[in-house]
Amino acid sequence: MTSLSAIIRLFFLFVLAIFILLFFYVGLYSPKEQRLAALSQEVGQLEQKLISLRTQRQKLTETTQKKTTPPLDIPQEILNSFPEEDDIPKLLSTWTKEGKKMGIEFLLFKPLEEKDGQPLTEMPIEITLRGTFDQTLEFFTYLSKLKRKILISNIEMTRPEKKEGIYVISTHALATTFRKGEKNP
Repeated sequence: MTSLSAIIRLFFLFVLAIFILLFFYVGLYSPKEQRLAALSQEVGQLEQKLISLRTQRQKLTETTQKKTTPPLDIPQEILNSFPEEDDIPKLLSTWTKEGKKMGIEFLLFKPLEEKDGQPLTEMPIEITLRGTFDQTLEFFTYLSKLKRKILISNIEMTRPEKKEGIYVISTHALATTFRKGEKNP
């Protein structure tokens, strides 16, 4: 019987080993394998989405490259009213003379970088001036009545200060004028 009991013990040991292996597979390995399969499926979906987004981006960049801003259709008589050369020093000298007649004190004229355009080139100029509110308004009205078009923007005014019996304000603004742009061959 000892040989039979040894065989039974060996059989129970074998069943116990299979049970332990089955427990490890079902309890530990199988959930991680399922999680790994779900994650690999999610990675596949994300890769497909990435590919579709890249193709969309490529199509968008192609269409934006194709879309160029059409040149402005400005009538020839208006274009002819703008100077062809850069005449900023002459323009600023005229502004200064007229402003001084109105009682304006100019603190700053700073021409900024030109923005080249097809029909017209923008020529922005920072200006800072000091005078009464009425004098400043009169100067801006003078600029608006000139034949040459001048846009005044970004106007900043300080609080009035009493100077020599009158209230004076400092005004900082951006004056943008134009000249004919460079023609491309």
